[in-house]
Amino acid sequence: MTDGGNTDDATGSDPDWDFFVSYTAVDREWAEWISWQLEADGYRVLVQAWDFVPGSNWQIRMQQGVQHARHTLAVLSGAYLTSIYGHAEWQAAHAADPHGFKRKLLPVRVEDCPRPGLLGAVVSIDLFHHDADKAGRHLLDHVRHTLTGRAKPTTPPNFPTHRPNPPTHEPAFPANEPAPTDTSPDPHDQQSTEDLLAHQRRTLGPDHTHTLATANLLRSPLGNLGEHAAARTLFEDTLTRQRATLGPDHTNTLTTAMALGWTLDRLGKRHLGR
Repeated sequence: MTDGGNTDDATGSDPDWDFFVSYTAVDREWAEWISWQLEADGYRVLVQAWDFVPGSNWQIRMQQGVQHARHTLAVLSGAYLTSIYGHAEWQAAHAADPHGFKRKLLPVRVEDCPRPGLLGAVVSIDLFHHDADKAGRHLLDHVRHTLTGRAKPTTPPNFPTHRPNPPTHEPAFPANEPAPTDTSPDPHDQQSTEDLLAHQRRTLGPDHTHTLATANLLRSPLGNLGEHAAARTLFEDTLTRQRATLGPDHTNTLTTAMALGWTLDRLGKRHLGR
């Protein structure tokens, strides 16, 4: 790469520019700023503001830029998208490299404007959301990516440390659960059911599904004995635990809620909960 773009090869061969900067008149300041950044970094640039000097044929120079520059850098703005010459220049670059393998067309957006039609498929460099101190580095970094065809960072990425949030209640490993008893108690035998419930609370814990299921089995014996106050205390505790562990819409939770409602009804309480 050489500095500047205002002279042709003395031998008469085709000029050799890295970038032809395509822009419309209202974006001249952007075009000059971009061209300065590129030339300061060693790239050779053809830009109308500096190279179409008195005595030159601007149409020939424009054609040279489109045909012979390695890349056409289109300064995209709302005004550029309505420019007849701008439209012709970026379309010529796209036609020369329709698949983008050579990155012949490089859109640089200086406004938050759309990229209609074929422009929408070409990845752009966006400068409009950067301040003056960072825009230059952002431009040159992405120009380097354009020329090399990769955006690999110069330093190794950090080792990933983020992990998904663990579940609120870690599920118990099934092999660690004590095997359930093979013989279910008689639902009408209050003592055997209460003994099993006490055993499960000690070994499995009060929130285990087997423990809560056994608590529900006391519905019939307590109801048959008329011990509605004891049943209310048991069902309220069971319902609270089931809502926390199984969820409010689980079948077992709804069964306990119905049992509590029936118990409250027997106690003269015509409501289903607190």
